[in-house]
Amino acid sequence: MGELAAASEVHVMVSFWWSRGDGLANHQLGQILSRASGVDGVDITDPQSLDRALRIAVADPAVLAELEAWWQMVETRRAGNGTRNPGLGLDQSIRYLPDRLDADTVTPEALGECRRQVAAVDQTIISAKNLPELAHPDAEMLDLLGRYLEARSRVLALA
Repeated sequence: MGELAAASEVHVMVSFWWSRGDGLANHQLGQILSRASGVDGVDITDPQSLDRALRIAVADPAVLAELEAWWQMVETRRAGNGTRNPGLGLDQSIRYLPDRLDADTVTPEALGECRRQVAAVDQTIISAKNLPELAHPDAEMLDLLGRYLEARSRVLALA
């Protein structure tokens, strides 16, 4: 594979695994990119900042090799499971359910929307059950899961 093709593949794979939301791995990526760019503080949460930093980083063969090792490590850590960190959208889902249920009138349509939301979140959690975020949850994830179970219970009680 040519250098340009290798750089392109690494850029795409790093972007993909970054987007899965693995906090520990993304912190490591931020350190690699900060060292590579010589700038302390690549904004690892901003897709455009990440893309700019990756374009610069993959031009250096040593950093390219480090980034390739990084995405392979993340892929192994996540057992090839490309499911996003469920905590990324869980807070939004939790807020959505009580907002709909606390409305003056809970219509059958609103209840149906809440049931679909619960089913979607349940499926996300099930598909992510072996990921580091759920296999070894931190206090924040435990809080999110507890709040979700409470909101989920409210929806199911209305069924």
